Amino acid sequence: MTFDVTWYAQSAFRIDVAGLRLYHDPFQIPDGEPTADVILISHEHFDHCSPPDIARIRDIHKTFVVANPTAANTRELEPPVHVIRPGGEVQYGRLSIRAVPAYNLNKFRSPGVPFHPREKEHVGFICRAEGVTWYFAGDTDAIPEMAQFGPVDYAFLPVSGTYVMTAEEAAEAVRMLQPRVVIPMHYGTVVGSVEDARRLAALVGDVAEVSILEPRGRPS
Repeated sequence: MTFDVTWYAQSAFRIDVAGLRLYHDPFQIPDGEPTADVILISHEHFDHCSPPDIARIRDIHKTFVVANPTAANTRELEPPVHVIRPGGEVQYGRLSIRAVPAYNLNKFRSPGVPFHPREKEHVGFICRAEGVTWYFAGDTDAIPEMAQFGPVDYAFLPVSGTYVMTAEEAAEAVRMLQPRVVIPMHYGTVVGSVEDARRLAALVGDVAEVSILEPRGRPS
């Protein structure tokens, strides 16, 4: 089974699998990239829900766009959009998509106010196509629900801290998820650097392969 991954920037990926082209949280997408069959949007923040980037890879008559409620309500995001909440599931051909919670435990914009509150219904995604399962975490901490998400073949995990898991917290997530391959994300654009990804690799190299990708996105 082919599972080809392209990283653009931050948490923006293209995955080619089972004859489908899927984008997670498209951001800083260069001109000329191929049109999406499916676009999954985890939440409304600018580096995850970027209407100009979505439009760049979307065929309004064909592309299936799935977003959590706050992203779906973004004014510039053209309908139709399939709204999904944590626990929701949807099928697109051979691709199954399940939305799971994504929220902060200990990252706060002000005392008691997390950057990603649970009640906002931000999501991660567990996807499966022709025997391959991957977990795209979105912006989250190492939440207890992760113990129920695995095992998975691939785990896309944020590592930069500040708004999401640190590398050390991502290592806790790896122990819960039991992935075969970990792909670090959410660094190098707003906060964090490749050193965060390398730190995660050093922490979990005994239990999973860590694949640190080169970005293909637009310069910031």
